[in-house]
Amino acid sequence: MNKLPRSAYVHIPFCHRRCFYCDFAVIPLGNEIESLEGYGSKTVKEYLTYLKKEILSIKHKSPLSTIYIGGGTPSILNPLQIKDLINLFKESYKIDYGAEITMEVDPASFNEDDLYGFIKAGINRFSLGVQSFNNQVLEQAGRRHCSKDVEKSCFWLKRAYDHGLIKSWSLDLIQNLPRSGFKKWQEDLKQSLKFCPPHISIYDLSIENGTVFKKLVDLGKLSLPNDDEAYKNSELTNFILKASGYSRYEISNYSIPGHQSRHNRVYWKGLGWWSFGQGSTSSPWGENFTRPRISKDYKKWVTKQCEIKLEYSLINQENIYKELDEKIMLGMRLKEGINIYNLLNEQNWDNKKSKIALTKLLKAWAPFLESGLLIKRGNRFFLSDPKGMELSNQILVSMFRWWEKFN
Repeated sequence: MNKLPRSAYVHIPFCHRRCFYCDFAVIPLGNEIESLEGYGSKTVKEYLTYLKKEILSIKHKSPLSTIYIGGGTPSILNPLQIKDLINLFKESYKIDYGAEITMEVDPASFNEDDLYGFIKAGINRFSLGVQSFNNQVLEQAGRRHCSKDVEKSCFWLKRAYDHGLIKSWSLDLIQNLPRSGFKKWQEDLKQSLKFCPPHISIYDLSIENGTVFKKLVDLGKLSLPNDDEAYKNSELTNFILKASGYSRYEISNYSIPGHQSRHNRVYWKGLGWWSFGQGSTSSPWGENFTRPRISKDYKKWVTKQCEIKLEYSLINQENIYKELDEKIMLGMRLKEGINIYNLLNEQNWDNKKSKIALTKLLKAWAPFLESGLLIKRGNRFFLSDPKGMELSNQILVSMFRWWEKFN
């Protein structure tokens, strides 16, 4: 039997409205939603009822060292609702002393009283979805908040952190948004650093099917940075953040010492985690399982879990090895990279198959090793920083091609 997962992700799917780049499993409730009363409150309460049932459906549990409440916009919930969720984990799973408990918050969906309420409920780390400080860029991306909302939220979080009320907080930006040229992006970075966040996430804009941005791209109505402009923005990001004392510990994440996201490292290291909520994906023992993305289907699934039989991947405690390509893809995102020999040993292949796999992979990676995008040190392979991390997709695509041919 493998070890029980020590981490849990909780999905709160509600948003005021869907951002133009978003393809997540979310439920837009409009701008008038209030968490306790009024429009949308019944939808929220009903969802939380099913969410709690799902959390309680797991029979074999271990104390949790990380909890991450994401979305959607979890800060649509009020502090009492967040407290109820955390107390449910305390009572049913137990929570380790010193656990990292993170909550995503949106600048336009909470005030300072809410923040202190969330802290009192047990949240000790926040992830603030800023995306940009520029009003034009925010409007073009379909964001509801404005720069004033961002500055107030950052100030509140900085003050809470400086006073020792929370362990850490993260500021999230999206790189290469429409209307965000080099100068505006440089200003976004400078504005972020004013508030000294211990952790900064920089996500590259990705155009996903079914989004407003995808439709605009197909119609030729969305202007985006070209590859050279995007690379220039990435170089600027890396230079400014490193000069300001941040270390790039993962392709999209920077932190000052001691403030890496413990929860997200669980994903990148390929460790097991629980996941709860509509559209979320769990992998307690190596096998991924994604819950239904549609509300009515999710509710039916939860009822089945509670009344009939749990999903097999949630009760099978025998380790199921992740495919090698997935392990490499996740591990190569981290600064320390991977020990390819350890990963091959975990596949339980015979020596001949392992040697063939390694020989073909090294052949596929040879150009990247020669160019300095990929570095080999002992048994470890890792992306060079910044160039390798900026061009990581090229290396990962080569790995996928190798895997397809090998299989």
